[in-house]
Amino acid sequence: MSQLHAPPGGQEGRSWARAAAWKAREAGLGSLRGRLLWAFVGVVALAAVIIGVVTFSLVRVAASSGLEQQLSDQAEAISTGGTLLGQRQGCVAITALRAVQTELYMVDSQGTPHLPTCAPLRDRLRGTAAIAPAPDIDLRAALDPSSVVSGTRGGVVYAVAPLAPPLETNQGVQLNGVLLTHSLGRLGIGAVGGVLWRLLLATALAVAIAAAIAWVLAGRLTAPLRRLAAAARDLGGGDMSTRVEVEGDDEVAEVGTAFNEMAADLERGQAEQRAFLASVSHELKTPLTAVQGYTEALLDGTVTDPQARQRSLQRIHGETLRLARLVQDLLDLARLGRGQFDVNPVDADVGAVLREAVAAAADRAAAKEVAVEQRLPDSPLLAHVDPGRLRQVLDNLLDNATRSNPSGQPVLVMARPISGGWIEVAVVDRGPGIAPEDLPHAFDRGYLWSRYRATRAVGSGLGLAIVKALCDAMGVAIRAESGRDQGWGGMAFRLALPPARGQPPQRPANRELPTGRRAGIEPR
Repeated sequence: MSQLHAPPGGQEGRSWARAAAWKAREAGLGSLRGRLLWAFVGVVALAAVIIGVVTFSLVRVAASSGLEQQLSDQAEAISTGGTLLGQRQGCVAITALRAVQTELYMVDSQGTPHLPTCAPLRDRLRGTAAIAPAPDIDLRAALDPSSVVSGTRGGVVYAVAPLAPPLETNQGVQLNGVLLTHSLGRLGIGAVGGVLWRLLLATALAVAIAAAIAWVLAGRLTAPLRRLAAAARDLGGGDMSTRVEVEGDDEVAEVGTAFNEMAADLERGQAEQRAFLASVSHELKTPLTAVQGYTEALLDGTVTDPQARQRSLQRIHGETLRLARLVQDLLDLARLGRGQFDVNPVDADVGAVLREAVAAAADRAAAKEVAVEQRLPDSPLLAHVDPGRLRQVLDNLLDNATRSNPSGQPVLVMARPISGGWIEVAVVDRGPGIAPEDLPHAFDRGYLWSRYRATRAVGSGLGLAIVKALCDAMGVAIRAESGRDQGWGGMAFRLALPPARGQPPQRPANRELPTGRRAGIEPR
């Protein structure tokens, strides 16, 4: 005896309910499996109907051809055997022909058909209509003394044979021929009936077998889709580790592979987001803790010396500036993600922007005994950029460079014109650099922070993401390179600034920025 089980609760209960609902829809027209099943059965049934129609037509054609030959033979036998037209034999012939739905006509010399009379059967045949009508043809022309003429006209199969010699009735009408007719409406009933039940049985078996095969095949096709739908629901429920088993190499397997790739990207993105939130929380907490400590010391009177109070206030001011910059980075990143960042490129001398950025970075890096050097040509470097946003890009790159650069080693900033009116800018440090496999992810938000926070001083993990987005907004190409491959260590960030609009808008001969020593950026 079957037992009913209550569905479990929680996530397992919802999965059970979804599975039950799927089973309820599976056999209906609304499900893919049901539609495939009915489509397959419909195709087979349609094919069976077409085969049946063709079979019936072939049976009727074959029966019609055979009937023509049969009527020709009978007409020839009647016309040549004169005794068959005697009173007694004629009655027998009429009775036998009518028994097989064939009508006998006598054709006069004018080509007019006449139904013969039979005295012994006069009462039985009185008022009886012709079983098969005479065809609408020229019977006079058809009475060829040398042959029997047969054919089909107007749904009537006929055969005409000349009488040799002609007969004459008591009324003096000369009969020159015999006409046998058989209506096609009465043809094939017996022949078709013999195969009809076999055809119906074969159709029923074919539809049943097709339904069984379609059900199995549709189940094999939709099973991966059901698993994929269940996995998508689990993924939507927050289980980022959900994956589907991929079998074969068809389109369904391709969808499964794409789903797994999407799930892996979502899982990786979620992990990066958690790491990013952790880094932002840490970066926010550090200056807030410092500000809280210094303000508490000032409020409770622990710091009484005027110079110490001044240093505490300076440190509070520095921490608030750090906090303000971090908040601004977050706001900038949010604007960039929404496509709301304001960029106003104009033709500008980027050399002046570079000199200002180098001077500001040198002041900030002086406490670490890190020098910031520049190699700029004396001539103006005109490019079509937003000077304020370019300064923001340079500040981020120089902060990263001076943070990772060892004391006593310079950070280099260089710029030069390249082909097509483009301007190449490079910021190079002598720090530890990053592994080559990390270069493609250098501008991913929080990636380098999560990779190197345990081994070196790092920022908030937002700066390079903002740099990349700003460069994309201005049409500036940027690339990160590792100096490990060149033997001098450190990192190089290089930019290609678009030419000023006053110059012909040409692309550089090599759109990719030059690398290594060919760029002339190797530190001394």
